[in-house]
Amino acid sequence: MERPPSFESKESIIDSLIEKLGKKEGMNPEDIISDIVTFAGLSKEDESAKAYLEEVAEKIGITIEEMMKYADDKAK
Repeated sequence: MERPPSFESKESIIDSLIEKLGKKEGMNPEDIISDIVTFAGLSKEDESAKAYLEEVAEKIGITIEEMMKYADDKAK
């Protein structure tokens, strides 16, 4: 049975997916990551912040839980 990737490798994959999204949308990937970290902190009280995170997660093909873990790790 194949083991799931470690979070460190998953974080690298998410970074790559965000890079591709940035190119596709004409955005700086670092700005997207900054927005993810900022909106993750706001998402508990702000539905539009949560909606943004869900939209980005869907565009890059990960779950919202993975997006929140990614944001938490990037905030550290």
